[in-house]
Formats: sequence, structure tokens, C-alpha cells
Amino acid sequence: MELQDVKKLLPPRPEDMHKGFRGRLLIAGGSERYPGAPALSALGALRSGAGVVTVLSLQKVCEACAARLPEVIYCFEDDKFRWKELAFSQKNIDAVVIGPGLDRSVAAELFTSRMWREWPGKILVDGDGLHALASSKDHLQARKDAVLTPHEGEAARLLDITPDEVRADRFYAVSELSAKWGCVVLKGHHTLIASGEKFAEIKHGGPELSVPGSGDVLSGCIGAFLAMGLEAFDAAVLGTTLHGMAGELLATGGVDGLLASDIAHTLRRVIHTLRTSK
Repeated sequence: MELQDVKKLLPPRPEDMHKGFRGRLLIAGGSERYPGAPALSALGALRSGAGVVTVLSLQKVCEACAARLPEVIYCFEDDKFRWKELAFSQKNIDAVVIGPGLDRSVAAELFTSRMWREWPGKILVDGDGLHALASSKDHLQARKDAVLTPHEGEAARLLDITPDEVRADRFYAVSELSAKWGCVVLKGHHTLIASGEKFAEIKHGGPELSVPGSGDVLSGCIGAFLAMGLEAFDAAVLGTTLHGMAGELLATGGVDGLLASDIAHTLRRVIHTLRTSK
């Protein structure tokens, strides 16, 4: 897809808009092992233009994230078996991201599968949320309003094959995943996106994106555009392209030493450049 076509996907910005117009995103994730992941996802969403971002996590995770991101709303509960009820208690949420730093447990698996079945709005699953879907004993149907963002290892688990088999035929893998789950972003060199008969190959970005937390930023970026009203495939294409462009801009200073937060902070500049390009 050409950049001019991607540019058309950017949501409008009327002069009289308010923060609710920018979309309300809920991010559910975080754990004692990975307390920073939901913060990176939230940062990616905010830097992509989301209006209201709420993080649902453990109390210690929320406290740690709040010290870094005071712009976010925090909802905490240390019993993950109760997370679904807390998620549904949040008002006017336009989309939900599940998985950044979620860790692996029975509670995480049940939360993810229940949200997949019952959440009425748009949903993105990443990281340990993908492990939960692959491990779920429930029969889960594909969703047209869902986005999955696996790397090759996660894709292999979802397909019950080996990562080498995914690498051998990435086009087949992303097509099979899309048929089973919905819109799928198969991350990697030249990220592939499939949703039904729609397909895109994103050639922006390179080795500079291969840093811890980069995928969390991407999930927040795509989640933001889901919350702004874009359909799953369009949000995935726009978010993945912007994420790759941010990486390319940062790579002009070298590919070593970049942080995922650098990618998130660069999204604002990339979006402005794309909006003002001719």
C-alpha cells in the first residue's frame, strides 16, 4: 500500500474535537515479571493520538506506571479472575488491548478467552494474550473486529507448527491464522497483514525495531486507531506502517541503543509528517 493510501486512513482532526473524539482505549496486561509492558503500550497509544487510555493491571504495576505516565487512567485488581468484570465496568471504551506483559497463568488464560467471547467491541490480542488463546480449551470463533499481532514463535504456537515452518512460508501462515482468528499482523522483516481477502505487506522498518517492548508500542498504536473507529485491517495497516516509519527515522542515527519508548515518542512526528505530506 502506498503512503498516500495510508495517509487517507488517518482520522480527521476537527477544531472542535474533545478527547473522547480521539477514542477510548483499555489496555489489560502487566504482571510482577513485566510491569513496564502496559506502560509502553499506553505510551504508544497516546503518542498515536488516542484520547483516553485506561490500564487494567495489578496494583503494583499501576503504581509503577502512574509514576511514569500520569496521563493514563488506572484500574487495578490483583486477582486476575476478576479482571473481566472490571473491564466491563469501564465506561465508553471503544477498543481493548489484551496481553502486554500479561504473563502466563490459568487466570490469564480464562480472562483472555472470556474477553474474546464476550467483549462487544474491538479487541487486539498481543504477547501472552496470544499464548492464552493458543492454550484455551474453549472453542473460540474468528472475530471480524479483532487483531492479533504475533511474531513467528507465537504464530507457530497458534498454528501448532514449528517456527521454522512459519518462516518457510509466512504468507501461508498469516492466511491460515486470519482464517482462524480474524485480522492478523505477522510481525517480522516485511510484516504481513491478512484479514479475509485483504492483504498487505509492510516494508517500513528494519532491525532497529528488534528491541524489547517494541511490540507493546505497536499494540498500543494499532489499538489507538481501533478506538478511533478504524476497521481492524485499516487500523493494523496504519499502525504497523507508522511504527515502521518511526523506526526508519530513528535508524538514521544508528540501529544500536534504541529504546521502545524512543519508537513511541517518534510516532507523533511521523504522524505529523504524513498528515502534512503532499
